[in-house]
Amino acid sequence: MAVAIVLFGLSLQTDRFLLILLIPALVLRRSRVYLRDFGVFALLMLIYAELRGVAHLISPNPFYTPQLDLDKWLFGGTPPTVVLQQWFWHGTVQWYDLLLIDVSKLHAIVPTLLAFALWTRRRALFFRFATTMLTLCLAAAITFAIFPAAPPWAAGHALLTPTVTQIDDTTWSAIPSGISLSSLVQSNPYAAIPSLHGGFAFLVFLFVAGLAWRTRWRWPAFAVGLFYVLVLSFARVYTGDHYVIDLVFGYLYAAAAYIGVNRYWRRHELPE
Repeated sequence: MAVAIVLFGLSLQTDRFLLILLIPALVLRRSRVYLRDFGVFALLMLIYAELRGVAHLISPNPFYTPQLDLDKWLFGGTPPTVVLQQWFWHGTVQWYDLLLIDVSKLHAIVPTLLAFALWTRRRALFFRFATTMLTLCLAAAITFAIFPAAPPWAAGHALLTPTVTQIDDTTWSAIPSGISLSSLVQSNPYAAIPSLHGGFAFLVFLFVAGLAWRTRWRWPAFAVGLFYVLVLSFARVYTGDHYVIDLVFGYLYAAAAYIGVNRYWRRHELPE
């Protein structure tokens, strides 16, 4: 899997990664339970992805200036995306661009990997994590329909941030994009607020920090989780996919979903 990502530009959508995780489930002799639990999880994630696309059909015309003006206000007049691309982008993809693009691909891997780890040790906790993640996705899909937000690269096309471009590696990927259920889903280029790259990463951080807090591993877990959030966020801002304010909204949505589902779980005394 790692070789395919680094050498061939494999993009691991959730459905692809769930097929890979079937192998350790077979080794653990829990394949039937895995297919049942993660099959439902994958189906609901696919429904969310379709709802995100439907949101674009409902509201195809994005807002450009509110998030741009907020980033300008937060950072003294110049959004960080503009500054970072002026410093590091040279018109062609460099080695560090590829590294940051690969970091961005962790968005589809890390939450699912955490879900699998929870499932192997505490199946009830997996259900809480999956419920929190799906709650976050549903709230995001509703927001995409109400407030379609143009990312920095779209503002660049509209000449609001003329020096900003979208940095990606689609031109060199050797893995056909059609070999995934995601190819059947209506895309949404304006699903920027809240940033689910930021939201998923922060949700992983909250779960890992919460589980490790009363153990001797709490500070290493806290540091690694926070580092993951910051690096992934930096990658999305630099590549022109998100403003900082998009990520902040992603963190807030993740925190609200985490707190809300936890309270629901405890109020109804559901197994943990």
